[in-house]
Amino acid sequence: MSVRTLDGLHLAGTLVESGQPTSRAVVLVHGGGVTREEGGFFTRLAAGLADAGVASLRFDLRGHGQSEGRQEELTLSAILNDIRVVLAHAREATGAQEVTLLGASFGGGICAYYAAQRPDDVSRLVLFNPQLDYKKRTIDSRAYWENDYLQEEAAQQLASEGFIQFTPTLKHGRPIFNEVFWLRPHEALGGVQAPTLIVHGTKDTFVPIESSRAAVEQFGGPCKLVEIEGSQHGFAVHDDPQYLDPQSQEWQAFVIRTVAEWVTTPL
Repeated sequence: MSVRTLDGLHLAGTLVESGQPTSRAVVLVHGGGVTREEGGFFTRLAAGLADAGVASLRFDLRGHGQSEGRQEELTLSAILNDIRVVLAHAREATGAQEVTLLGASFGGGICAYYAAQRPDDVSRLVLFNPQLDYKKRTIDSRAYWENDYLQEEAAQQLASEGFIQFTPTLKHGRPIFNEVFWLRPHEALGGVQAPTLIVHGTKDTFVPIESSRAAVEQFGGPCKLVEIEGSQHGFAVHDDPQYLDPQSQEWQAFVIRTVAEWVTTPL
């Protein structure tokens, strides 16, 4: 299926219905540089939700997977607009009155920001190892930025190529580098009224669990943190991007059960 963005791009998506009338749906927002399948994790999560009677809609971010758009033009504001249209599509396609927004990693902070800005759109919020401070990850943690200034060699690369290879599968361009100075989800959490579930691995080296622990008390509504003891980013053992290790699969199965139970428990 395809969803048209406000600015005219087409986003590739997968709608999974539960096979029975449902009042609940979940929109899944993946991390940076991957696709709507999240290495297979979101595929299994959608199946687990369907088994629990919950519909789901997962989509490729613009510039990712089968969606239109270029990664180097990606902005957080564009993703916010895309979440808006996908939430509306999920409501229309499923008839669900209660729609949960779920974001993983890079997708997590922007989902929290959306929930703070448009509380009527989000019944519940689920965050997987969320990146809540984009500037910290994008600017402050990179050696080619110093005192908020891009160093000359990287600046020349950005000028000539139009992007910096942020990770092996994610390009960042000038728009998002400027935006992260100002769009700051970690400072907006007080505006999130939706009941929130955060799930985070204790051995996460990409987004340390301390950020989620510190965030819990800042949410405006109730917030629960579930820690996955020993888990790396994405609820996996170290260096297991395809989630083939039995321990990775066990952790992810637990997370899927946890989310399905949390989403279906009456508010």
